[in-house]
This record gives sequence, structure tokens and C-alpha cells, in this order.
Amino acid sequence: MKFDRRLVIMITNFNGTRHINVDVVFKKVVAYILTFILTSVVFVIIGIFLLKHEIAQTYNKKDILTNKFMDMQSNNEGLNITLDEVKEKIALIGNQYIDIENSLSSGGNDIMQDSDDFGDYEDIPTSLDSRTSSLIRRIDTTSITALQRTFIMQFIPQGKPLHISLHISGQYGRRFHPILNIYHVHTGIDISAPLNTSVYATADGVVDWANDGDNGGYGKLIKISHSFGFRTYYAHLNNIKVQRGQFVKKGQLIGLTGSTGRSTGPHLHYEVRFLGQPINPLNFVEWDIQNFSSIFEKERRIAWDSLLLIINKLMAKSKREEQLQ
Repeated sequence: MKFDRRLVIMITNFNGTRHINVDVVFKKVVAYILTFILTSVVFVIIGIFLLKHEIAQTYNKKDILTNKFMDMQSNNEGLNITLDEVKEKIALIGNQYIDIENSLSSGGNDIMQDSDDFGDYEDIPTSLDSRTSSLIRRIDTTSITALQRTFIMQFIPQGKPLHISLHISGQYGRRFHPILNIYHVHTGIDISAPLNTSVYATADGVVDWANDGDNGGYGKLIKISHSFGFRTYYAHLNNIKVQRGQFVKKGQLIGLTGSTGRSTGPHLHYEVRFLGQPINPLNFVEWDIQNFSSIFEKERRIAWDSLLLIINKLMAKSKREEQLQ
């Protein structure tokens, strides 16, 4: 005969007698403990799985970032090479800047006066007219090679800043201001264009001003310094695509047209300046390789013979350095 050995605890009080089956309680405790352990194990397994998944994702992100970093390094190396090339060109030309100013001061200093009265720029004395005519006659344009012409038109502002049909809504020179209602000297030309038309640099150079402020009525304004003392202004922009200190190439996108500042509608105010003084930009806009010599006849405030001499020396020096390498 097999006896069921169990421990039964009997508790008696005024309310009666109560029996506690220790064997049943023990089984429940064991069941709870096992359930807790199993639940803990499941949570641990799920946690390990999630942790492994997170680690795998982290490694994938690390690989992606590493690849992007390597691509950026590769692109950066290419940009550095390009930047060095541009710097070499700018340095090569910049080293001769003082020579240009000296040449201009001796040959055309009385033509280009430093003055805030822009209205006097158009009034060139007859004696100076005949003098510049003699300078032009001394320029033998037929002796300028195609390579030299390309070099000149790469570094001196040339062509349209907008790749659309040219419609001039405001000429260079003295005019009646449409907003201020006064006569003043308009230091550039206004080119009508739809809002957000692309604006391009007209020569290689360095952005020395890219500002979103009013800029004295210019609105959003970009200024680019070019070689040989030239500078271009692009005003009333809606959006600026470059930043100060950036090197830009001829034909590079620099902004979008707008109507910021003192403006009556979407257009581009475009200026060309030489040694800080405004000159008629239309002469440079209409200048191309087909009518290369036209600029020497239209813009007589620049001592072109001195400038061309400097350019020829630069190109000869550059050619000698290439041959020595």
C-alpha cells in the first residue's frame, strides 16, 4: 500500500479551522519560478536579437559613412587640385597687377580719375579722345593669336550674364530714377528677365561680396573680382548660389534674378568696373570673339596696349615654365 505523504498544516481560531496543503503551495511557487525564468529567458533572447540587429545596422551605417567619407576625400582631392590650378592662374596674374597699375598710371591715368562723381565719366576731353585713338592704332589685333584671345576673354568680363535674349530696360549713364524721382548716373545696365532666371559669371574670378542685405538699394548682391583690375556686380537677385571667397569660372551659375532692393520688377542690374570705376557694361556684353577688336574702340578709358603687353608677357612666361617642367 502506497501512502501519499503530504504535509498538512491545520490552523484553528475563533472563526474555525483552516487547512493548508504545503504540497500544493510548493507546486504553485515552483510553477511561478519556472514561469519567471522562462519569461526572463525569452526577454533575454529577444534583447540579444534586437541588440545584434542594432549592431548590424550600426556596422552598415558605419560602412556607408566610411564609403561616403572616402568619396568626399576623393572629391576633395580633385577640388584641391582644381583650386591649386586656379590659385596658380590668379597668382600668376596677380603678381603683375602692380605693373598694370603703373602702366595705366603712366599711359591713361588722366583718362581714369578717382572720383565719386560718376556723371563725369562720360565727358572725355577731345585731346584724350585723339590720344586714345593713337593708342588703338598701335594695337595690332591681327597679331593676337586665337590662344591669346581666348585667354583675354576668359579673364576679362565678356558676354551676357543671362543666357536669354538681351532686353535692356535701363541704360548706363545719366537717367531719371524711377523710384527716387531724381536724375542720377546709372552705373550699370538693367536687363529684364523673369523671376529666378539663372545668372552666370562673365569671367573667371573670386567672389569678394555675396550679401543678402539691402546693400544701399542693390538688394541681394554679388561682386566678383577679376584679373587686371576688373570687377563685376550682379544686383537685385532673388537667390545667391555662391559665397564670399569662392573661386568661380566663366559661365558658372552664381545666382537667380529677382527684384530685391530698390527695384520696380524682376531684372538684373549688371555692372563692370575697372580699378573701382564704373564703365559701360554693354560694351563688354556685346563683345565676342567675332568682333574681338571692337572693345578697343568702344571702351577708350583703358590703356589696352599696356594691358595686352602684360598679358603677352604672362603667357610667354607660362609657356616657358611649361617647357621647363
